[in-house]
Amino acid sequence: MDNNTWALAQKAETLSLSGAYEQAIEIFEELQKSDSDNAWLNAHLGTLYYQLMDYGNAEKYLTKAVEKNDNYLWAHAHLGETYRLRAITENDKEQKNESINSAIKHFKKAIAHKAPENSNYGWALAHLGATYRLKITLDKIKLIKENEIDQESKKQALNYLNRAIELMPTYAWAWGMRAAVHRLAQEYEESLWDLGVETQISPDLETLQHSYYPVSSLVSRRVSLYEHAFLFFYLTKRQDNSEKKERYYIGAIACAEQVLILKPGDLIGQLILKIIEGTQKKEKDQLNDKFREECKTVIKKIDAKLAEICKAVLIYMIKAEPKTKNKLEMLAQAEGMSGHKLKKLVDDVLNNFIVPKNIVPNNIDTNNPDPNNPDINNSDPNNPDIKAEAQLWLWQNFAWVEGSASGLSFLADLSEVLRYFDQHYDDITGKPLPYRVLALIIYDQYALERLYQTPALSEAERVETFKKLSPWIK
Repeated sequence: MDNNTWALAQKAETLSLSGAYEQAIEIFEELQKSDSDNAWLNAHLGTLYYQLMDYGNAEKYLTKAVEKNDNYLWAHAHLGETYRLRAITENDKEQKNESINSAIKHFKKAIAHKAPENSNYGWALAHLGATYRLKITLDKIKLIKENEIDQESKKQALNYLNRAIELMPTYAWAWGMRAAVHRLAQEYEESLWDLGVETQISPDLETLQHSYYPVSSLVSRRVSLYEHAFLFFYLTKRQDNSEKKERYYIGAIACAEQVLILKPGDLIGQLILKIIEGTQKKEKDQLNDKFREECKTVIKKIDAKLAEICKAVLIYMIKAEPKTKNKLEMLAQAEGMSGHKLKKLVDDVLNNFIVPKNIVPNNIDTNNPDPNNPDINNSDPNNPDIKAEAQLWLWQNFAWVEGSASGLSFLADLSEVLRYFDQHYDDITGKPLPYRVLALIIYDQYALERLYQTPALSEAERVETFKKLSPWIK
């Protein structure tokens, strides 16, 4: 690159560091017109696209970068990260496997020749460990039939994360990811310890404590109060000592209540608190009408908002993958759906198939069905432009995808709690299974992980629920 080109490239880098990704992309794409084979330009353009959660373009440019320079280890690391992030968003088993394997391949290439003291080496180690974290619950059949995680993937995840933390002990993200691995292995005390360290050293502590809802898995930071609440809650499963169990419940409730002090209108926080309180009351046989009414109030607030988000997510899922519609049609006819709250939601998606106007993304003009600006409400399931736009929306709004599966899973948990006390519980929540099935359709790995861990079910009930979900698992 000549001096002028280099100066523009550095300007683009500065814009990127300030978060002005679109402006940086404009400069890099202009530069690339005259130097399309430049590995450095392609690599940095690719990383900008994955910052915007456009994994298709990120893969395109980063792949070109490593094709032009196979020893460009930084590009390999970021291509690995692109595949890792894409794998998180995938519901299709084959595509998820392919993305995970590609991520591992490029991360291993990135760490093959770097000196351990290099910070990029530590970063790549941590993110390679995070890729193996995805494999821990990837075998859905094993998880639901044997109630077991993949121990080898857990071992590999901890191996790489441990090495990363040794090299970069102040890398908060690595501590949080190791906490997630321990959590999935139901090693909750170890997870709580790591999460505590992450909270202390995180540069985003204020952000962590003031988020409206659990931060998406795609975001490189955690929400400590939610995770602490869950971990204390999960610890109640492992404790026969009533005094210790009581302390864990108090810790879980305290963390959930702190969320509501910081964000009084946080609906997910309210729902989590009711699940924790309800499970504790159920164990003590203290469920009562007052608790029932409190749950009814919370659910009434959640229903409308969650329904609209779920509808949008499902419609875009159908646009991106038409087979999703078949699953919804099966759910609409499934046992337990007649009269269930979710019946209207599913029917609305199947019958109307229109994205609510208030949540159509800004980059799509619904009045212009031009192929370069496709109409997302076009009903043609084979239109590749519609599929591409829908997939991009799902990537960029993954927090909604994950949030939908989360809310549905929590409603299933609360339904499990209420049915012990109230024979008419389904008037408030509806039966739990349809919630779990819809959560599974939206984001299967997350839904199964929550079911695998929730203390709202006994182990016998968990096994029975897994059996009921078996027909929906591939």
